[in-house]
Amino acid sequence: MAKISARNFKIILSLLVIVILASGAVYLWKRPHYRPTKIVATIKPVTITGEVVDAWCYASQTMGPGRGPGHRACALNCIHGGVSVGILEDGTNILFIAAKYRGFKGCQELLLPYVGEKVTVTGWVGDLGGSRMLRIQTVKALTGPTVEVEVQEVQEVHKDVTRELEKPPVNKTDGFSMP
Repeated sequence: MAKISARNFKIILSLLVIVILASGAVYLWKRPHYRPTKIVATIKPVTITGEVVDAWCYASQTMGPGRGPGHRACALNCIHGGVSVGILEDGTNILFIAAKYRGFKGCQELLLPYVGEKVTVTGWVGDLGGSRMLRIQTVKALTGPTVEVEVQEVQEVHKDVTRELEKPPVNKTDGFSMP
């Protein structure tokens, strides 16, 4: 076996250190760089004019455009069943999720009479990570039939939904009721 001189040993050791440092630099340069995870919430008072919609049908477009008088019956059923209510702002088409009215109350009961209609709401918007959540202080109807007619329609939808919920579930494969 050949002996390695002290000078050659230093050269080999230096090259090894350079290779290790270079591979570390390449690793740091190639690793994924993620955006910072710190997200800052903003809360500000707002006045928004727009249409009351059910958030899912509008956002997913599964039932057509998910807005307007032609979608009113579907939106009433969805909102009555627990789908979130939203205000679709005129001009910008930004969907604000109506999350809170007072205390620990959501906005379903407050906005049901105005589904498919234009309203102006005042309140506060909490904006975090692209979600715009609305706490409503006041609602003013701009279009649509009287509230009494709308409340009657909501009560009829409530009766229909309640009847459907009282029926026993049906097994889709054989048509018999499930235990």
